[in-house]
Amino acid sequence: MAATSFSPQDYIDRASICFEKNGFSENEIARHTEQWGNILQAFSTYESRHDAKDVMPFARGINSFQLFSDGTRWWILTIYWQEEGPENPLPAEFLPHSR
Repeated sequence: MAATSFSPQDYIDRASICFEKNGFSENEIARHTEQWGNILQAFSTYESRHDAKDVMPFARGINSFQLFSDGTRWWILTIYWQEEGPENPLPAEFLPHSR
């Protein structure tokens, strides 16, 4: 496993052809945040579909956002994500809670 770093434009360049061909819709299904001072960490559990109307997602995972507040607004410093797989299923604490 490895991590790849790229700019927003690099991401657009890498993903746009696939998204145009297959479609892409992502929906947040749960969120867990922790804040201390001007630092905020958010884990956003997602489901990905080729079309928002698709019944079943083709992928699920967690987006990890690191944010900084300057006192006026929050700035996104990094976004990192990992897709769920057989060797790393989503843990219960990052799934929607039963109501």
